[in-house]
Amino acid sequence: MEGFYNIDKPSGITSYDVIRHLKKYIRSRKIGHSGNLDPGATGVLVIGVGRATRLLEYITDLEKEYVGTIKLGILTDTLDQDGEILLKKDVPHLTEDAIKRVFETFKGEIEQRPPAYSAIKIKGKRLYELAREGVMVSYKKRTVKIHDLELLSFSNDTIEFRSIVSRGTYLRSLARDIAEKLGTVGIIQKLRRVRIGPFRAENAVKLNDINSDNYLEYLIPIKEGLDFFPSVSLSERASEHFRQGNIVSKAGIIRKDPTASAFSYVRVLDNLGNFIGVGFLKWEGIVPRKVLP
Repeated sequence: MEGFYNIDKPSGITSYDVIRHLKKYIRSRKIGHSGNLDPGATGVLVIGVGRATRLLEYITDLEKEYVGTIKLGILTDTLDQDGEILLKKDVPHLTEDAIKRVFETFKGEIEQRPPAYSAIKIKGKRLYELAREGVMVSYKKRTVKIHDLELLSFSNDTIEFRSIVSRGTYLRSLARDIAEKLGTVGIIQKLRRVRIGPFRAENAVKLNDINSDNYLEYLIPIKEGLDFFPSVSLSERASEHFRQGNIVSKAGIIRKDPTASAFSYVRVLDNLGNFIGVGFLKWEGIVPRKVLP
């Protein structure tokens, strides 16, 4: 059994709780997810099963889209509504134009400091584990990219937004930093991940809808789950060459998607259309990156 699940994670459970639920039905030693989603957040969580776990990194690298609500005037240790209150501060009078101007300053590449309560590891321990032990670590800033940040609506102390971000972006940190630029403090009140690349919330399955009778129905084959990569088909001989981890010359390619260009990742198929791995297309041919035995 191998492939992907597009799960609509409910609020109140961790991403690993989703895996625990699926393990009731899935008899596979290998199962993982494509990127942590906070317990209070909902939405798309892609789960890999079997050999698909080796390919989750390509899904993790995809852009992610969120809709959420920022609550102004309050700051917690977790930067969401589940944490302990650290500070309350007055909210200045805001206008739509003022909020949009602040939003513009966050578009593009920015330096962001992850929350103290996060899944980042330091010396084998995750930051949230250290924080629960009373050790608050100020992790160094890192570069992330905000592809889009749109104001949906606002009231006196709440801002509803939509954002498309790169891998590694923390929306809780973004909410904190936006509030600071608006002259106050703030947290994420609600957050929903509506998309990871082509995996969309409207096509996701509710976790509680999966049971022992239908769990196979929702499994997305590896070949389909990676269809955001263009495909390249190899001859029988070239396929065996690729499976052995060798570079395949252009002569071994029998079909290629028109969108497949040099210096990009491709889905590699054998002459019968079976998925055999992910390759990197160069001028001289295809370099194996992930090969499925």
